Amino acid sequence: MKSLLVFGCMVVLCVSGASAQMVDRATYLKEFQQRVKYLETVYDTSQSVGFYQIAARYKLNSNIRQADSMFVEALRVPTNDMFWMFPVIGAYIHGKDKMSPETKAVVRNAWKTYAPYRGDTENHWAMYYSSLFLAAEQWPNLPGSEWYNGKSSDENRKEAREYLFDWARITTTIGQGEFDSPDYFAEYAISTILLAQFAQDPQVKQLGSMMSEYIFADFAAEHLDGQYLGGFSRIYQPAVYKPLMSTASGFAWLYFGTGERTSSGWIMVPALSGYELPEIIYQIALDRSKTYIQKERKRVRNVIRYGNEKNPPVYKYTYVTKDYGMGSLMGGILQPIQQHTWGVRYTYGRPYTTIFGLHPYWSGMELGMFFPEEVKTLIADVVASKGTYNNPNKWTSASPFERTFQHKNTLIALYDIAPGTTAEHINGLFPRNLEERIIDPSGWIVCKAGDTYVGWYPLQEYEWKEELETPANALNDGGRPQLERVKETGIWRLRSYKLQNGYVVEVRSKDEIGSFERFHAALKKSVPKGTMKPGAVSVDYTTIGGEKMHFRFPEERKLNGKVVDLSKTKLFEGPYLHAEVGSQKLTMTYKNKKRVLDFKTLTVTE
Repeated sequence: MKSLLVFGCMVVLCVSGASAQMVDRATYLKEFQQRVKYLETVYDTSQSVGFYQIAARYKLNSNIRQADSMFVEALRVPTNDMFWMFPVIGAYIHGKDKMSPETKAVVRNAWKTYAPYRGDTENHWAMYYSSLFLAAEQWPNLPGSEWYNGKSSDENRKEAREYLFDWARITTTIGQGEFDSPDYFAEYAISTILLAQFAQDPQVKQLGSMMSEYIFADFAAEHLDGQYLGGFSRIYQPAVYKPLMSTASGFAWLYFGTGERTSSGWIMVPALSGYELPEIIYQIALDRSKTYIQKERKRVRNVIRYGNEKNPPVYKYTYVTKDYGMGSLMGGILQPIQQHTWGVRYTYGRPYTTIFGLHPYWSGMELGMFFPEEVKTLIADVVASKGTYNNPNKWTSASPFERTFQHKNTLIALYDIAPGTTAEHINGLFPRNLEERIIDPSGWIVCKAGDTYVGWYPLQEYEWKEELETPANALNDGGRPQLERVKETGIWRLRSYKLQNGYVVEVRSKDEIGSFERFHAALKKSVPKGTMKPGAVSVDYTTIGGEKMHFRFPEERKLNGKVVDLSKTKLFEGPYLHAEVGSQKLTMTYKNKKRVLDFKTLTVTE
């Protein structure tokens, strides 16, 4: 019977796809519940021992004794620190009125004897303190001897509460530090949704609900076809070049009904919680009938060395259409290890739906800016867990020698790399499944990805390397000079070894410019003029739309002769989201609707 139910859910959900159409609220909620039911059935029928399987059985009141035995087994040797905390408390809340007294005692004992590491990043602390707050509420009035950290229930609850409100205050005044991360969206969404649905303290419950809306609205305004758009604080390989692999895409499928169906465990806690997305956020995520620009201000995570400011601002610019989005950060070291400074993402050619470039930099100085450990050992420590960090072929990186200037759908990237730097080259990623990749005599590389056209003008000489993807998610050429034309996998790597370097990127869609041939012809008439000298890297360029851009490394940006002042960027500035720096307030607008989150008064008004 259950297998038939799974099949039925799969049939219904197969229609969920790339070009999801906006539906009315009643239809949306019906389809959302179908997606939730699919996930519940997958985990309820799974025989693997895991907290999501346990939670699904408790939620559905199915095989309770089996869930009990699974819970006891899963808690036999606790691991994973704060990543252990949230699924355990989530499973417990769903099952506390159904599990046996013996199982309940095992769960309680785990919070007494297992000491989870609090972590050292913003997402770690969100998970740690949201889970700890809920646990302290579930087991109130206990002395410190009954908790792993020696603090009483009241002390744990108070500490967690204070952190959560302080995190919300910082986020809504100067921006999130671990901002817009497709791979860490889940950790924040899980933490805030748990609070929204299960906190007993009414103020914390309201905070959880409002912070859930805040991070979902942020995602919705930069969402396309299940993909997060723009520059990111953190993203992993291979998701950086196969965007739908990121965990945020699972949330896009569950809550927006777009992208690709998934049974990822990352969305199970929210799915089981019963949390429903406000209609206005869903509408913001789906309506791409008009092109728009989204500007945002975030913050650099805490700088502890090699800087004069604790949380310097991050300026983000995203251009969004129905066919593609191009977004960028202004460049420099804004987040260690996994920064993605700029990229074009489009709806054609899954799973390789992006083109981008970077300087694959690494150094003890970069890590020492943000981590308290001894600088000399930091690279080895990071490589132990982030194996690509010191790889010159990596696809994620921050660099002090990289800056960008974006205006609408045109971007300039410049590099002034110091001799002796760990990577004395820059890279560009071009998917092998592009319909066209033309090396034009004018200097432009002209690409066609369905109805999206991308032009890339290198300002220095370069070479190509064709790379296939291996099962280990690394890219290599297999030792052959020319690979077979298997367009479903792999990339072309553009590499340039000049230290003073850069490129101009133009993007248009069929709707914006007409045919690919017209785009190609327009590019040939707009050739950038660059100066590539140490300490004097600059470019002047007139876009194919006729606007004049001047960019001198590192921070001199002029548009049509006027200085571009990034410091005037608001926390959120676009057609859907509006927030002033320091305001602790987010206003969402969609057509004639308005929804205001006021974190000073902890109120939501419409």
